[in-house]
Amino acid sequence: MQDRPRNVVLIMTDQQRADSLGCLGHPAVRTPHLDRLAARGAVMRNHITPHQICAPSRGTLFSGLYARHHGLTRNGIALPPDLPLLSHLLQAAGRRTHGVGKFHFQPILAAADLQMPESNAFWATPAAEGWRGPFYGFDSVDLVIGESVESTVGGHYARWLSDRAPGAAALYAPENALAPPPPDLEEVWKSAIPEALHYNTWIGERACAFLDGTGGDPFFLLVSFPDPHHPFSPPRPWCDMYDPADMPPPRAEPGELDAMPGYLRAGDEAGKSYVDYLRDPGPPREQGFMMPTRQISARSLSMAMAHTCGMISMIDAVAGRILGRLNDLGLTEDTLVVFTSDHGEFLGDHGLLRKGPPPYRQLLQVPLLVAGPGVVPGGRRQMTSHVDLRRTLAAMVGVEAGPDDGQDFSAVLRDPAAAGRSHLHAEYHPRVDAETYNQTLITEDWRLTVYPNRPGWGEFFDRRADPGEHRNLWADAGLVPVRTAMAATLQQEFPAAPAAGGEVLAVY
Repeated sequence: MQDRPRNVVLIMTDQQRADSLGCLGHPAVRTPHLDRLAARGAVMRNHITPHQICAPSRGTLFSGLYARHHGLTRNGIALPPDLPLLSHLLQAAGRRTHGVGKFHFQPILAAADLQMPESNAFWATPAAEGWRGPFYGFDSVDLVIGESVESTVGGHYARWLSDRAPGAAALYAPENALAPPPPDLEEVWKSAIPEALHYNTWIGERACAFLDGTGGDPFFLLVSFPDPHHPFSPPRPWCDMYDPADMPPPRAEPGELDAMPGYLRAGDEAGKSYVDYLRDPGPPREQGFMMPTRQISARSLSMAMAHTCGMISMIDAVAGRILGRLNDLGLTEDTLVVFTSDHGEFLGDHGLLRKGPPPYRQLLQVPLLVAGPGVVPGGRRQMTSHVDLRRTLAAMVGVEAGPDDGQDFSAVLRDPAAAGRSHLHAEYHPRVDAETYNQTLITEDWRLTVYPNRPGWGEFFDRRADPGEHRNLWADAGLVPVRTAMAATLQQEFPAAPAAGGEVLAVY
């Protein structure tokens, strides 16, 4: 094994919180392949995304810029094509670059005349015929657009599924589920799509096909799974793998939301289910579709958790096949493998489901495993961020990153005792309610969140005494000096920018 990797494989998921792997402490989920990856690599136990929404977080991971600087501040905006992304850096350094799965750099509902390959409309135009890239620094791509029922409309996977099994797309729909969804949580069902036709399986096959064809050339491979994002609808055998009764109960304290900004108690009350929204979006709704669980039974919520575990185990199995192919090809010793997710999910914690504006730890903290040349195995407590990954991976490979907002933590990967960040920033740009725009400063001890458009709102948590963030201390008079000092630091380093962002092209 050399100190610098020839190859890089970045495996991503969508909406997977940090504590959802066996190696990161989940009491029930089985993730043997990712656990083995963790055993030979660095396990980052304090890694966050600065943006708890899909597209902004992905734009930050690849660009090394906060969303206010790369422009993709919320879903429905396109990432500018001229930014020097991680893929561009590795491409310029002589690597073949290929991406499989969900990118989410462009709006799914962008108009056809914009010619955006991640929009469903693009796939009804002549330009889609035979198109496989280039795309944002990737020489070639195999695209999945959206998740669950949405994945069958546009993209390479949708084309493949239509050709391979005409009519099979309907098997994703809840109407054709193997068992009907519970009436109080319609986005939980057992998908009838066979495992062999599921997009996760297809992603694994396309990734392995790329590895088989590298011919010894150095490469960068992105493998990006749409799951375990809601709806909670894995196929068999994964939908039956976990008994809802074995799921740990959600972590919530009675009345905890009473001390939080008022919008948290309302949640997403539009009435239309998430699946119906995908089929017919209608007026814009706030990002994340955050909803209270007060009208959801404990059984239904446990089913959502069990199905989430099933989706994660399915991803683990596919990731295992990809890692196995690397090993069979003799590439493991020369390949840096990274596993992470774009953001987390409440899954009932705080009495909430999905995601939304409040930057709770369950949404911001995500898994990060890094294994390969130059990485000393073991756990890490240093704070790290998605905004740091571009610069860090470039350093591990030996590539000059150029300017961005990140900090290189390659020293932490090489030496578990190396110093990390002292604090982190996060930011949420809303789609509908401007009052929910918020900024966050996170230290080892505290998490401060301010709402510049609604000064009376705020969040202040003791991260050591209350790691689950259940007791908002914003109104604690004894902590005003600490809170004020942190607010001054936030204003100086990361001043409010509620109007930041590129042109809105679609609802999402």
